[in-house]
Amino acid sequence: MNKFWRWRPSPAVRIALGLVSLTVTLVLVGEMFTGYPTDRGDLVRRYNAQLARSLGQQLATGLNAGPEGAATVQRVLADTQQREPRLLSARVLDAQGRALGQVGAHAAQWRLEPGAPSTVDNIRVPLMLNDQPWGEVQLAFVPIAPHTLAGWLQQPFLRWLAFLAGMGLLVYLLYLRRVLRHLDPNAAVPERVRAAFDTLTEGVLVLDPAGRVMLANQAFSLLHNEAPQALVGRDAASLPWLLAALPEDQRQPPPWRRAAQLKQPVLQVPLRLAGDPRIAGQRERQLVMNCAPISDEGRVRGCLASFSDVTELQERTERLHAALQEISASQSEIERKNEELTLLATRDALTGIFNRRSLMQQAELRFAEARAAGTPISCIMCDIDHFKSVNDRYGHAGGDRVIQGAAKALLRGLRLNDFVGRYGGEEFCVVLPGGTLEQAREVAERLREDVEANLGSALREHADVRVTMSFGVAEIAPDLADPSALIDLADQALYHAKKTGRNRVIAWTSRNAETAGAA
Repeated sequence: MNKFWRWRPSPAVRIALGLVSLTVTLVLVGEMFTGYPTDRGDLVRRYNAQLARSLGQQLATGLNAGPEGAATVQRVLADTQQREPRLLSARVLDAQGRALGQVGAHAAQWRLEPGAPSTVDNIRVPLMLNDQPWGEVQLAFVPIAPHTLAGWLQQPFLRWLAFLAGMGLLVYLLYLRRVLRHLDPNAAVPERVRAAFDTLTEGVLVLDPAGRVMLANQAFSLLHNEAPQALVGRDAASLPWLLAALPEDQRQPPPWRRAAQLKQPVLQVPLRLAGDPRIAGQRERQLVMNCAPISDEGRVRGCLASFSDVTELQERTERLHAALQEISASQSEIERKNEELTLLATRDALTGIFNRRSLMQQAELRFAEARAAGTPISCIMCDIDHFKSVNDRYGHAGGDRVIQGAAKALLRGLRLNDFVGRYGGEEFCVVLPGGTLEQAREVAERLREDVEANLGSALREHADVRVTMSFGVAEIAPDLADPSALIDLADQALYHAKKTGRNRVIAWTSRNAETAGAA
C-alpha cells in the first residue's frame, strides 16, 4: 500500500495525461463554437415537440369522432406510451380541467403550474374542437439531464469523452515513450559516464535554467528514496522535502535559482533533512549544498547543485564542542580554586585583609614606585588598646570579634589607593601611597574617632563596652632604604602613643621622636 502511494508517474505518463487533458478541452471548446457533435438535447427537444403535435392531432381527430371519443383518447394515449419509451405519462383535460384520459403516474411527473409555458420535459398542447379551444393534452418525458451518477454515466457524450481520453492516453503514451528516448537527457549520457556519475558520494543535480531536473545521480535519489528517472523533468522547487530542509530565508528564491540569476556560485547553504518515518532507524541528517551556474559564452544554460552529507562531521563537532565546554568548565573551576588559594595565601583568615607577607609585598612595590617617582608615601601603625584585658574579660571569641571590627573600621576609613594589613595579633599596618605625613595624620585621627565610637559594638551581647586604638604615623625620608624602615618609624611613633596615654595619634618626624599631637 505504501509503495502505491509513493509511486510517481514517469515523464511520459505525465506528458500523456497533459495531452489527453488538452485534447478533451479542445473537443469541448470545439463543440461549443461549432455545434459538432450535434447537441443531443436539441434533438430530444425537437423530437418531443414533434411527438406532442402529432399526438395532439390524433386526439383532436378522436374527439371529433363522436360518443366514442373518450375511449379513443385513452387508446391513443396507451398506444403512444407503449410505442415511445421516453414518454413517462400523459393526460387529456377538457376546458373545465376534467381528465378524459391518462397513462402513467402523471401527477408525479408533471411539474408545470397552470398557465406556465412548456419545457423540454413537460409539454402542453392545446386541443381545438370546431375551431374552438376545447382542452389540452399534457405530456411528461424522460428528463434530458439525469439526476443520478448512473444516469450521467449513461450519457453518450460522456461515454464518447471517456473513450477519447482512454484511447488518447494509450496512444500518446506509446508515442511519447518512443519519442522521449531521443529527448531524455539520461539517454544522451554514455553508460560509463552515468556509472561514474553514480559513484559520487555527494548528491548531484543538473538543472536547466528554469530549475527543472535534467540529471540526478544515485546519491541524490537516496536522500529521499526516489528513483533518478522519476526526478527528471520535475521542478526542484516542487520537491517538498528539499524545500523543507532549506532555511526559511533561503527558500525564496531557492539557492539554485539565485545562482542562475546572479551568475555566480552560492556556497555552503545548510540543509536539515528530517528522517523518513517510513524507514526504521533513519535519523535527521545535516547537509551542505553548493550551487554553481553552468554558463556557455556568458549565457546561463543551467545549474549544478551538489549535496554533501556532513551529519557525522557535525556530530563530531558537537562532541568536540561539548568536550571543549567541559575543559573550559574545568579550567574555570581550576582558576576559581587558584583564586581561592591565592586569597588564602594573601589574606588574613580572621579579618579578610592582607596578611603580613602580602602586606610587605605590596608595601615594597609602592615604596619602590614612590622612590622612583619622588612622590610621598606614609605609613600608619595601630594597635588595640588593652587587648589582653578584652581577651581575659570576653574570651577569645570576643577578642576575635573586636579584631574583625577593627579591620572593618580601618577599611571603611581609607582612601581609594590605600591598603591595610594585619601586622601582628592585634596590630595593623596602613600604607598610604602618595600621602604626606599631615594627610596620614588626618586619616589616622579619623580612624581613631571611628574606632572609639563604634568598635565596642562588636561585642553585641555586652552593652556600653568601650574599645580604643592607638596610632603611630611616619613618612618616607631620604635615608630610609626600604618599607621595613618606614614601618619601624611608624611603630616607634605607636609605641610613644601607647606610653603617653593610648587612644591617640603620634607622628614621627625626621627631626625628633617627640609627640606630634594627640586627639
